Order: sequence, then C-alpha cells, then structure tokens
Amino acid sequence: MNVKELIRIMPGIISVTGTQEADVNSVADDSRKVKKGALFVAVSGDTHDGHDFIADALSQGAEVVIGEKTMDLGGKTYIRVKDSRKALAWSSAWFYGYPGDKLKIIGITGTSGKTTITYLIRAMLEEAGARSGLIGTIGNVINGRKLPASYTTPGPLRLNELFLEMVNQNLDYAVMEVSSHSLKLHRVEGLKCEVGVFTNLTQDHLDFHKTFEDYFCSKQKLFEQSKRAVINIDDKSGERLLRTVDIPAWTYGIKNNADLMAKNIRVSGKGVFYDLVFENKRYPVFYKVPGLFSVYNSLAALATGVALGFPTEGLINALKTVRGVPGRFELIENNRDIIVIVDYAHKPDGLKNVLSTIREFCKGRIITVFGCGGDRDKGKRPIMGKIASELSDYTIITSDNPRSEDPTSIIEQIESGIKGNNYEKITDRRKAIKKAISMARKGDAVLIAGKGHEKYQVIGEKIIHFDDKEVAREYLSNGGPLNEDIDY
Repeated sequence: MNVKELIRIMPGIISVTGTQEADVNSVADDSRKVKKGALFVAVSGDTHDGHDFIADALSQGAEVVIGEKTMDLGGKTYIRVKDSRKALAWSSAWFYGYPGDKLKIIGITGTSGKTTITYLIRAMLEEAGARSGLIGTIGNVINGRKLPASYTTPGPLRLNELFLEMVNQNLDYAVMEVSSHSLKLHRVEGLKCEVGVFTNLTQDHLDFHKTFEDYFCSKQKLFEQSKRAVINIDDKSGERLLRTVDIPAWTYGIKNNADLMAKNIRVSGKGVFYDLVFENKRYPVFYKVPGLFSVYNSLAALATGVALGFPTEGLINALKTVRGVPGRFELIENNRDIIVIVDYAHKPDGLKNVLSTIREFCKGRIITVFGCGGDRDKGKRPIMGKIASELSDYTIITSDNPRSEDPTSIIEQIESGIKGNNYEKITDRRKAIKKAISMARKGDAVLIAGKGHEKYQVIGEKIIHFDDKEVAREYLSNGGPLNEDIDY
C-alpha cells in the first residue's frame, strides 16, 4: 500500500520528509513487532515513549515512521503529526481497508452495564436474523467463536483486525463496549456508530481522568461519532448528555419521563417483570436476571433495538431467551440451600446495586467477600467498605488484583469506610471465599464480588490463575475446607 494514500486522508499532519511513494505492508506501534516494509507509529505513553524506539523500528526494516517530534531519519519517510494516537487510529483503519465503515456499529458507554447490554443487544439482533459480532470486557465473539480480550475496547490495530474478520464472516453488526479510556486515548478515533448508548456515570477511573468532568467529556465523545443516541434519562449525566447531543435520541428510564419506561416492576429470585410503556402502549416484559439494574439494562437494549427500527414485540421475545452473562450476577448451583453469587461489581454503584438486589429476595443473611484493585482509583475504597458493611450482615475484606500495591494497605483503606464491627480481613482471597461459604446457613446468600468473569489474579508483576467461580464450586462440592486450613 502506498503511503501517499495515507498522507492524503490523515488529519493533523505537520510535515512530511522523505519520499511519499514508499509502500508499506504492515502497521505497528510496538518496535518489537515491526517487519520489513512496515509503517511504525511512535506513541508516547505513561511509561514508554515510542519515539525512543524509532531506531529499533528502522533497524527491523520499517519504511515509514509517524511521530509527533521533529526528527531526521536520514532519508526514510517521516510523517510528523499533532497527535500520534489519532494517527495510529487512522493508519489502522486505512491499512485494513476501513472495515468499520462496512459494519453497523453499536457502541455502549457508561460506568456500569456495558457488558450486559452488549450481550442483550447481540441476542436481540441474532433473534431478528441479523448477524453480529461482539467486542468487550469478557471477550470478543465472532460467529460464535470467542476470542480473548486484553482491554474493554481494543487498540486501533486489534480493533480493525476484528472488524475485518467480522466483514469477512459476512456479519452485519458489531456490538461493542466503548470505554472512557478508549475515547480519551483515541482508540476509536474516526469510527462512526449507528447508535451510541449511554448507561450512567458514577465515580470510577478517576485515577486516570483525575476529574469527573473529564470522565464525562470523554464519554460524550462517542455521541459526536454516532448517528443516533440511546440515553438513560434517570441518570443526571444522561440528562446533561441529552441536552448536548444534536442527533436523534431515544431515552429510557423508570423515574423520569422517557420514550421507553418500565412500570409495575416486580423483582423475584427468578428475574424481573415489568410493563414496557412505549408510544402509548404497554408490553409485558420478563428478563431472567433479578435486580433493578436488570430493568435498566434491558430497557437500554430494547431502546437500542427500537432506534435501529426493529419491531418491539420481537425484541421483547428475544429478551426472554437471553442467558446470563458470565460473572454478572452469576448464581453458583449447590445442594446446600444457600445462594452463592459471583459478580463483577468492582465500583461503588455496582456493589450497592447487587447487594440491594440480593436483599430483595434473600430471606437469610448476606455475607459479602470483596476487595479493590491496586493501581486504580483509591477514593472508591472506603466508599465500597461503607456500602458493604451497611448492606451486608457480614463482610470479609480480601485481596482483588493488588498489582504493584501492598494488599494489606488496600484492605486498610477499604476498612476505613466500614461502619460497625460486622467484618473481618482475610488477605488470601481463596481463604476468604471459603470462610464466607463455611459461615453460610440455609437461606443465606454469599456474594463474591469484584472479579466476576476474570480467571486470574495480578499480584506484583505475576499473573496467577484464579477463578472465583472455580474456588466456590470446589468448596461447595466438597462441603468443607480443602487441603489447606482456613484461619478463622
């Protein structure tokens, strides 16, 4: 592919030195992955500056380099741009033939609910006969084949690879989670969505965004790249977003007047029942995951289907058939007559929602096991401690993914928000889960929160195998402690 074509469409170019006739056969943003004839994009990150690796890229055979700094590459083609991250997104789309333009993309953003809503929308599309792929936290799905995911929203190169595979598999839609990180870091730069969906905005990722305003503005970018919007009008940031968008918008909610509203809500251990009020008609709805948050998630999916022009009755029928999402309010079957739930809740509102939901149908005690990830927003730790202690009968604070932080220090920060003395600290997550289950009696509920679908634990620089569901099932099936002792 001739780089002159890229220069023609690339925004933000400051200068071009060297020949504009160079041909490239690959694109890379990691010098270790550069092949002969590649285009290398030098991106400045938090820990490494890609410009420091340009010499390595050239020695590996790079023909063209894109960067932000003034540089002399001795005759090699160098494209200097204002923003290398944006340039990487444009270069990736160009190299793969703009596959995103050949798909109808539905982007879901917000603090909570993104993963579940992508699964619900995809199920509805499949039921309607539209073939779709999925990109998100739990994994990427193409034609029923699950592919691993490193980020909620992949980097531009991987994203366009996935889009191209979807196009090659003759898929119609791509349903994807769009994180605030990906929007701020321009991973989805230039992408156009058929529908952008906004779920809610609560405190999270402030270690990255620093301010709530920056968090909101990052989310807002998705709707500058969307043809239509679906917005949770019960959320204050949703109300604000609705005032700023200049595209057709469909609102959903329970409290505030919305285009799609849920009335007469009934929650049980089997799921949620409600009447969908839309265009002066009422439709009975059932979704098999309990909780008020399930009402919001299902409303978001239904509103998206409506925005895309699908019949309302068909969308509601599809919702009845949807299986649960891995690690999202996932019930662990057992013969001990206790309720064991594994959930990804790792943010204050998520933990509050899950515990409030369990309280609606649990007749016994609620025992909660949770921790907080290291190298992430520290401000939410005491908040989550307070929520757990107030909404649980007993709390066991444990380790999550401590990463480079001291697990004990994280636990102490969580502890600072605890109200009362109905808790204990067990740093070893395996022992904490076992202790919680061993305490449970008939009718009690054990919530294991924070990691959900994850099958690993990050401790220091090590990534070890760890699966909350696996540990819970192992203990439940044995009916007691495993090989090692539990410190009571």
